[in-house]
Amino acid sequence: MIRKTISRVVLIGLVCSVLVFLACAPPQAPAPSIKEPVQGAAQQGGWEQDWQKTLAEARKEGSLNIYTPAGGDFRAQVGKAFKDKFGVSIEWTAAKAQELPTKLFTERRAGLYLADFMLGSVSSQMMLLKPQGLLDPIKPMLVLPEVLDEKVWFGGRLPWIDNEKMYTVNPILAPSLRVSINTSLVKPDEIKSYNDLLDPKYREKILFENPTVGGKASRTFSEFVIMMGPDFWKKLAANRPVMVEDEALGAQWLAHGKYPILISSRADIIAEYIKAGAPLKKLIPKEGGVVAGGAMAISLINRPPHPNAAGVFANWYLGKEASTILSPLVNMQSARLDVSADHLSPEERRDPSVKYLNTETEDFILRQGPDLTPAMEIFGPLLK
Repeated sequence: MIRKTISRVVLIGLVCSVLVFLACAPPQAPAPSIKEPVQGAAQQGGWEQDWQKTLAEARKEGSLNIYTPAGGDFRAQVGKAFKDKFGVSIEWTAAKAQELPTKLFTERRAGLYLADFMLGSVSSQMMLLKPQGLLDPIKPMLVLPEVLDEKVWFGGRLPWIDNEKMYTVNPILAPSLRVSINTSLVKPDEIKSYNDLLDPKYREKILFENPTVGGKASRTFSEFVIMMGPDFWKKLAANRPVMVEDEALGAQWLAHGKYPILISSRADIIAEYIKAGAPLKKLIPKEGGVVAGGAMAISLINRPPHPNAAGVFANWYLGKEASTILSPLVNMQSARLDVSADHLSPEERRDPSVKYLNTETEDFILRQGPDLTPAMEIFGPLLK
C-alpha cells in the first residue's frame, strides 16, 4: 500500500502564502473601466471602428505578457501565429502551475503589474486569483461576431468557467473517459454501467488513482459523486481497489495486463498506449462521461499593462483560427463546433449521443477541496 502524501498540506501552505502576500501588498488602485459593447453591435457591424482602433493601439504597445505552465512548443506556435497575424509579440513567463500564482502575488506586493493574462489551470484561477480580486472581466473585450455567435459553441454558449460568465474562459472542451480496460482480460460489454465495477468479481482488480491528495484524481472523485452519488465510492471501496499514485504507472500496469481495469484522470496516457497497439479500450458507460479543458483557460489579470494587445489576444484566442491551431497542438477537441476534429480518434471527439458532465465550471472546481474529506474517509483505510 502506498503512504499518505502531504499534498493537501502543500496546497494549504500555498493558499496561506498567497494570503500573506496580499495582506502585505499595497492597496490596489481601481482597475481602469472597460466600456461594455452595445448589445447587438457585432451583428450590426458597429464594432469595426472600435476594433481597428484597438488593433492600432495594440501595435503601438507591441507586446503582451502571458503567465503559463504550457510547454515550449505551445508557446512557440501560438506566439508565432499571433505575431504573424497582428504584429504583436507575446512575452511568455513560463513556470509550474503551482508557482505562477505565488509569483504574481509577490509582484503585486512589490507594486509591479506585469501580467496581462494567466493561461493554464482553472483551479488556481478560480481558487486563488478570482477570490482575491485579481481578475478583470474579459467579456467587455469580446467584439468579433465569430466569437460572440453562441451557435458555434458546444452547449450553445461561450465556454465561461466562472459563475459570472465574464472572467475566465476556455476554448477547449474535450471528452475525457475515466474507465479503461485491458481487452485481453475484460470484455467491453462486461461493463455497461459504472455500477458494474461494484461486482465482487473485480475485488482487488481495479486500479484507481489516489483521490485523497488533490489534483486530477480528486477531480475524478468529484465527478463520480455528481454522476453516481456519494454511496458509489463507498461501495467501490468495499471491492478494495488498488490505489496508485503515479498516473503513468497505472496506465503501464493496465497495458501490461497486471490489472484489468483502471479508473484514471489521464485519458491522454491511455490514448498513447492504444496508438502504440496495446489492447486497451476507454469505456463510455450508460451514465455518460465528462468534458474538460486541458489547462487552456485564460483569465485577464487586473490592471493589465497592455490592455489593447490583451483585447486583441482575447478575441483571437477564442476565434476559429486560434482553435484550429490549438486543437491539434494539445490533441483535444475545440469547444467551437466549426473547428475540425478529424485529427482526433473517435474516442477523443464528443459524441452527440452521449451525456457529458461539464467539469469546466467554477462550482465544480470549488467543490474539490471539500470533497477531499469524504475521499479520505472512504479510501484512507486502503492506504494503510
